[in-house]
Amino acid sequence: MRQDLPTQIFPNPPSPLESGEAQKLWSEFLQLNISPNTQHTYAKAIADFYQRIYNCSVSPQALGRFLALAQNEAVYQVCYYRSLLIAAKLAPSTINTRLSALKSLVKYAHQLGQCSFNLSDVTGLKVDGYRDTTGIAPQGFHDIISLPDRATVKGSRDYAILRLLWDNALKRGEISNLNVEDFVSLGKASAASESSIQEHLVGKLTIVDNRKIQHSLIALAPATTSAIVDWLALRGNCQPSDPLFVSLDRRSKGHRLDGSSIYRLVRKFSESAGIDTVVSPHQIRHSAITAYLDASEGNVRGAQGLSRLTNPNILSRYEDNRQQYQEQASHILADLV
Repeated sequence: MRQDLPTQIFPNPPSPLESGEAQKLWSEFLQLNISPNTQHTYAKAIADFYQRIYNCSVSPQALGRFLALAQNEAVYQVCYYRSLLIAAKLAPSTINTRLSALKSLVKYAHQLGQCSFNLSDVTGLKVDGYRDTTGIAPQGFHDIISLPDRATVKGSRDYAILRLLWDNALKRGEISNLNVEDFVSLGKASAASESSIQEHLVGKLTIVDNRKIQHSLIALAPATTSAIVDWLALRGNCQPSDPLFVSLDRRSKGHRLDGSSIYRLVRKFSESAGIDTVVSPHQIRHSAITAYLDASEGNVRGAQGLSRLTNPNILSRYEDNRQQYQEQASHILADLV
């Protein structure tokens, strides 16, 4: 245990789990009915807890020692861990995610009778999400999506990812979790315009919610469908169970493209496009929802379908930011006195 963690309040802990039991619990925990992205996030969070508190990596011995703690000891250690994260100036949402990982592990161990304490007394931090939902303007994203060289394998992949971020307001984790079999091209359909009848590709995509393993079938715009079709054609042979988007660098070629790589991809193109603010995949999602509300004159129902947000209060925040209702109200009140 690290020297900066006070230990004098702890009596001798009870006997920890056997290494074999702890190893089995850890393996089963990481195979629960959660998405691969959440599994990775939880494993990373718990590893961070052990590094900061015990100055060691996760091991069966260390895991068993923690799960054998008494209630007050366990709560104290996790609360102390929370204070270290706050002192490190991590975002409240990041802190809450790491606490959630520890709570999930303890809850699972408790259900199996391998842990006598719970962490219900450990509270997360208040997160004021969706404070700024404006993001970047459509012209700014047009400048970004014009940069990938679609004649190359990498450029084709990057272009398809950018289209999904904007056209369907997908989260980077949802894109990372996609497999080839989740995409279906339904062929060409005819659509009448003012002057002619044009054919375009029709596609569907099955996405998986990061937290609930809930599958949703969404429709793709013709441009998005074409982008994915082009990427798969340039990519070459692949199996239905393969990741839809893979890494192309030498070190991890063929492996699933993770959320961090998608983040770096967006940052690179936004900087190259001369966007002044830092642009992330989630900001593109904010931008897409706001742009749709602008273009549809505030069609909240359509925005709810696009965003798949179940809380109408969150969408009202988008609409408030778009219309600047608060600013207008403040100006009116100021003019009254």
